[in-house]
Amino acid sequence: MKFASRVTNVVPSLTLAVDAKAKAMKKEGIDICSFSAGEPDFDTPTHIKEAAKKALDEGKTKYGPASGEPALKEALAKKLFEEDNLNFKPENIIVTNGGKHSLFNLMLALIEVDDEVIIPAPYWVSYPEMVTLAHGKSVIVPTTVEQNYKITPEQLRQAITPKTRIFVLNSPSNPTGMVYTPEELQELAKIIPLLSLEDRKLINLSKNGKETVLRN
Repeated sequence: MKFASRVTNVVPSLTLAVDAKAKAMKKEGIDICSFSAGEPDFDTPTHIKEAAKKALDEGKTKYGPASGEPALKEALAKKLFEEDNLNFKPENIIVTNGGKHSLFNLMLALIEVDDEVIIPAPYWVSYPEMVTLAHGKSVIVPTTVEQNYKITPEQLRQAITPKTRIFVLNSPSNPTGMVYTPEELQELAKIIPLLSLEDRKLINLSKNGKETVLRN
């Protein structure tokens, strides 16, 4: 069977490869501490498991709205307003099967063939492959330890071309852990004449508060 080029051009996830290796070694009885997949070392909280069981017992197993259950979207809108001061209506929210699914949907919805996506490095390994699947081009902007692995306003300005479609901002960063300050976000926001894709899945781990470019 011959696969489409958009599939064969995608590089397999090194994170998953390392994770599989670590699990195989653990199965062999080797004492190993894995730093591969970003998975918590605690189980799903009891109240969440109980809610899932309750939903199953109540027969909530049929097709639901494609964009997410209305009650869930209302709760998410309330959370975003109370915790982040972000005013979104439930109809502005789409519930997906995790962060990767959400980001991939965005790439497919927004990128035309050969559109450019600016990605500061180091970066989460999945970003460029999502761009590839959407027939876009990743523009990798290197950063250094001296600049705390943060893209500077000048670097961002120089990376933007007429083909630029998206700027990916990941704060707190996977894999470096760095967090942009409110002042740094404000300076970046002044330059962005395009869509900023803000990946905030690790935001609750930040000690610096929930700063976001969406408020700047």
